[in-house]
Amino acid sequence: MEEFQVSKFSNFFLVGINHKTADISVREKFSLNEERAADLIADYKQQGGDGMMVVSTCNRTEIYGFGDCPRNIIGLLCQQAQVSQEEYYRYQSIKQNREAIEHLFRVSAGMESKILGDFEIVGQIKKSFVFAKEQSAHNAFLERLVNSAVQTSKKVKNNTKISSGAASVAFAAVQKIKQELSKFSQPKVVLVGTGKIGKTACENLVNQTGLSDITLINRTEQKAERLANRFGVKHLDYSHLPWALNAADVVIVATGAMVPTVLESHFTTAKSRLVLDLSVPRNVEGSLYRHTDFEVVDVDALSAVAQQSMEKRKAEIPLAEKIIGQMIDDFYLWLESRRVAPTLQAVRSKMENWKGKEVQNILKKYPELNAQHAEVLADQLLNRITGEFAKQLKVGEDINGNLKTIHHIFEL
Repeated sequence: MEEFQVSKFSNFFLVGINHKTADISVREKFSLNEERAADLIADYKQQGGDGMMVVSTCNRTEIYGFGDCPRNIIGLLCQQAQVSQEEYYRYQSIKQNREAIEHLFRVSAGMESKILGDFEIVGQIKKSFVFAKEQSAHNAFLERLVNSAVQTSKKVKNNTKISSGAASVAFAAVQKIKQELSKFSQPKVVLVGTGKIGKTACENLVNQTGLSDITLINRTEQKAERLANRFGVKHLDYSHLPWALNAADVVIVATGAMVPTVLESHFTTAKSRLVLDLSVPRNVEGSLYRHTDFEVVDVDALSAVAQQSMEKRKAEIPLAEKIIGQMIDDFYLWLESRRVAPTLQAVRSKMENWKGKEVQNILKKYPELNAQHAEVLADQLLNRITGEFAKQLKVGEDINGNLKTIHHIFEL
């Protein structure tokens, strides 16, 4: 990286862990809130660091920064996470220079998400860079890198179908509800269970359907209350479950109970209902699967839909990879332009000095010449020469050799 002059350090690193290297019990140890991220960046800058971005989500904690080796960044991460370096090295993800750059492009494009084609991460990357700027921890390289990665995300999303369809059970459940909305005028939705799947289902309900009458119920009411407050929906104490179910048009069940939670006896009013059972074992009484007023869909049926969508997404990988590759090439063209720019500027400056002297000499010898025309002609020649230099430097295979040759010829 040093030849690009993007940092006083010689290398660009990615240091972190992600869902591929560590499960949630490990990832949560390395999670960094804004306060800890700010302290980490402050320590990095105090050590002389000149460019860092911290991305911390439920699926990854990744630090992008410059250094001569990754050890200092690893030490800062472990210090803020209050975790030993020995534990970090058991789950490490370390990438350097081009690999680190390519990784950020792939993450932004949904290629490294837990669910292929999930673009939620790109919003977090943008937020992380804004935070880095607020901490005065950005530079031109990081800004261009993040902007290019965000543009890559948009191109992949707009030009492939890698995010189409329902690729998770919770998302498939919400897609099923959207398909059935025409059967209900103003459907009442009850979500029973606010664990991991229930939370995801709730988020998808709010973001994907536009439904307003959503009620959350959980055995521990405080959990339902927290989630309800987060998404602006209602919640009820578990004791109100029979009443809520009877009033519902759509029921989503995502509990961890070992016996059915939703019973036929809960429903005393006859009407058509959609029931989605995301639980294993199933939490909807068997008789409701056969009841003519109910359409009950279990996790196997929803998993089949999700699997079909995932296969379609996987088929889009080659096209997505091609787009990512093109965008990385564009980024490296920018890097190379930064690399040759100082040399071109030095050549231009030296030739400008020559031009001024030579034009004056010509005008002394031939006073009848038009001085303005002589200047214009000389500028055109300089533009042509420096333009050829620029073109050859950018397309040449041996850029280092070409730069050295130019420096030697012009004694730069």
